[in-house]
Amino acid sequence: MDEITIVTAYFNIGREKWKGYERGDNKYVNYFDFWAKIKNNIIVYTDKNLVNKVYEIREKYGLKEKTKVIVINNLYDIDVLLYNRMKEVMENEISLNFHFHKEIKRPEAWNVEYNYVTFLKYYFVNKAVIDFNLNGLVSWLDFGFNHGGDLGLTDTNDFNFCWQYNFSKKIHLFAVKKIEEKRPIFDIIRNLDTYIMGGIMVAPSYMWGDFYNLARQSIISLLDCGFCDDDQTIALMAYYKNPDLFEIHNVEFWFDGIKNFGGEHFKFDKKKRIVNKRYKDYKYRARILLGDGHYKLAWKYYIKYIKIKIKGF
Repeated sequence: MDEITIVTAYFNIGREKWKGYERGDNKYVNYFDFWAKIKNNIIVYTDKNLVNKVYEIREKYGLKEKTKVIVINNLYDIDVLLYNRMKEVMENEISLNFHFHKEIKRPEAWNVEYNYVTFLKYYFVNKAVIDFNLNGLVSWLDFGFNHGGDLGLTDTNDFNFCWQYNFSKKIHLFAVKKIEEKRPIFDIIRNLDTYIMGGIMVAPSYMWGDFYNLARQSIISLLDCGFCDDDQTIALMAYYKNPDLFEIHNVEFWFDGIKNFGGEHFKFDKKKRIVNKRYKDYKYRARILLGDGHYKLAWKYYIKYIKIKIKGF
């Protein structure tokens, strides 16, 4: 088995000021440090402020030679037309108020910088493949993967290995919820539901160009309808456009893309894994359904919430 080349990126888009999502540079650097022991080649796209820090972390683990950091001077010059179109759509109050869960204030509902930078992960992997003539399997892995242990993988030393796995010659996506093929995209956006994880994706190097093109076509289609969303909905739409290119893995938790596919040695904290199921969404959905007069269905979701909260799984 050949090792998997990892591509990641981090840019400060003001997260530290988002109520309920306060994460600044220091927090994301610590998140990266948690998994930076991984022995794979890593390509990092970031701004000039983090270059030395990324190299310092990897050098601490004897892995500087397996690390490339590429400075992006202006994130918004990458795809000016797309960013401006996203901004136009997301500044429309009708688009914002379309969401059932608007009171949750998730960034994908209101923050154009968030949706833009999460979309660019497809661009960055494809750029890495071209610029560095990558061969074999290439994975996107979020810079903040596992949130420093908060999302379930608890032992940083478990990342002290070379990630390898015999993935098939497909684009591999990991779904935390079974895809409902007949459910319209607009209904997914209205509920802010997630099927495909954006934090980890794997494909042969030569397929990332196709994936990037499908992703860009998908977000343009969405914008043409007056909607915008983050990379996870875009991945689902890309899959819908050409399902034969993809292999969907139904997983239970956000880190299972590594743990179940080459990282079986990883330890986890069961209680922290609950967070990954976003079980509180059941409570939010129950409240909204109750407000709409759907009492029976609201009760069904509230029971699900209570069961998980009490039992812990």
